[in-house]
Amino acid sequence: MRRTIFFIATGILTFAFLASNFTGTSTALQQPTSTPAISITPTFDSSRLTQPPTVYPPAQADTGGQIYWGMCMSCHGDKGQGLTEDWKNSFPPEEKNCWDSGCHASDAPANSFVIPQTGIPALAGAGALARFSNSFELYRHIHENMPFGRAGSLTSQEAWSLTAYILRMNDREAKGFTLDETSGAAISVHHKVTPPESQTPGGLILIGALILAAVGVNTYSKLNPPSGKPNFFHHLHPPTIPEVQSRFRYTLGAGGAAVFLSFILLVTGLLEMYYYVPTPKGAAISVQTITNLVPFGSLIRNLHFWSAQFLVIVMSIHLLRVTLTGAYAAPRKFNHVLGVALLAFILLLDFTGYVLRWDEGIHWALVVGANMLKTVPFIGEGLYQFVIGGSEPGDSTLIRFYAWHIFGLTLGAVILIVWHAFRVRRDGGIAVPPPTQRKEHERISRFDLVRREALAMTVAAVILILFSLLIPAPIKQPITAFNTMGGDSQAPWFFLWIQYLLKFGDPFVMGILIPIVVVFVLGSMPYILPNAKSEELGNWFPRGNRIAQVIAVLIMAIILMLTVLGAIPN
Repeated sequence: MRRTIFFIATGILTFAFLASNFTGTSTALQQPTSTPAISITPTFDSSRLTQPPTVYPPAQADTGGQIYWGMCMSCHGDKGQGLTEDWKNSFPPEEKNCWDSGCHASDAPANSFVIPQTGIPALAGAGALARFSNSFELYRHIHENMPFGRAGSLTSQEAWSLTAYILRMNDREAKGFTLDETSGAAISVHHKVTPPESQTPGGLILIGALILAAVGVNTYSKLNPPSGKPNFFHHLHPPTIPEVQSRFRYTLGAGGAAVFLSFILLVTGLLEMYYYVPTPKGAAISVQTITNLVPFGSLIRNLHFWSAQFLVIVMSIHLLRVTLTGAYAAPRKFNHVLGVALLAFILLLDFTGYVLRWDEGIHWALVVGANMLKTVPFIGEGLYQFVIGGSEPGDSTLIRFYAWHIFGLTLGAVILIVWHAFRVRRDGGIAVPPPTQRKEHERISRFDLVRREALAMTVAAVILILFSLLIPAPIKQPITAFNTMGGDSQAPWFFLWIQYLLKFGDPFVMGILIPIVVVFVLGSMPYILPNAKSEELGNWFPRGNRIAQVIAVLIMAIILMLTVLGAIPN
């Protein structure tokens, strides 16, 4: 019996052992047949979320980096890579799928936009920012559309700082350069640029060279009186002129200064043409490029601008001086008309050059000034389309103003300048009494006259360069559309008096008819009013043309007063 029980127990144990080996239920003796795969949870370097260190003094891009960290990095990545899978590992688990969480779907904040399922575009790297050609376009997009949930809440300065930081991420930062509306359009987002060095040292060296040259020439001329034949410049002057009437307190140097400024305008204008692009999309950008990126481009542009402004002032002074001295008396009547016509040409040249900036600063003046043409009876609409090149300002407007500025008006002004100078020489030079009626008979030679003019031009050049170094010519952001009235609501300073007149009545009467009457009165005074007597010439305020003096002073005073009133902000 015992033996039977032993065999039964042994059989049971053997069966259990074999069953455990075949079924795999044993834990002590089971051997693995293969190595199981080990699953590792992804990790994220949290140091990538650290705020950038503070830099003092901060560059514009440094400030932009702080703004980017606080507002932009969560969506665009720590290096501008966009919303990549790697970057989403920094999100909490419940927010890793942004679209499932709802913040980027159709229920996004009202003041925002829906981010596409394809992801957020990268801001840095190959192919990034392809839709933008320059920094101004990038700035506008940031300023108007960012950040998510609060579109348009960034200040202009913050948007420009972000623009500078994005350029840095793409290795496109212009070192030591501050982006703003007057410079941003010149900086490409796809090509690295290096702004030129400061123009101030070069301008000061030029001033010093001019002064030394003038002193040297003047000293040499006094120590070595000319004895040879007159050169080309000498032949432009009469052999001798009365000493009294050659003094600055009589001539004010206005005529010579006008010729000098015209020459500066011509030279600087030709230099600007190498870079200026006469298209609506390229004009303002090219002006910003000249100002900010071309070596000495800012100086050249400022010289051109200030020469134009000073030329208007100098020619107005010259016209007033001629009237107050009665110098337009026969045989100089027609030359006076040429001078008034030349002043009108210079004003139109100044205005067309002002429009060629094609920025928001000229927007209002162009639209309002052009619309005044429509008020001309019978021919207004046709005149408007002839000047503007269409039913409203647009692409053809700029090319027409460019053609007028470079060819039409410039050619007319050059012809009038040459004709005016020729008539001065032909009519006997400066107005003086007949030889028998003069109290003083001393005269100076053409050599002394040229030397004095050279000194006067040197002084004018120094003043002009100083203005150009210290006061930059105006420039604004490019015009984006003509269907909105933007920019400065003022005409250029030389037409402010016309703008102020518009407040008092009909646009045609105040804006067109009255200016035409003013030009007609100033030009016709030698023919319709008494002239100074021959013995009165060469002196200020002759009795013979007192009526003309009063009218001229009154007209100039009213224009000056209206200009000042027009310059006062409303």
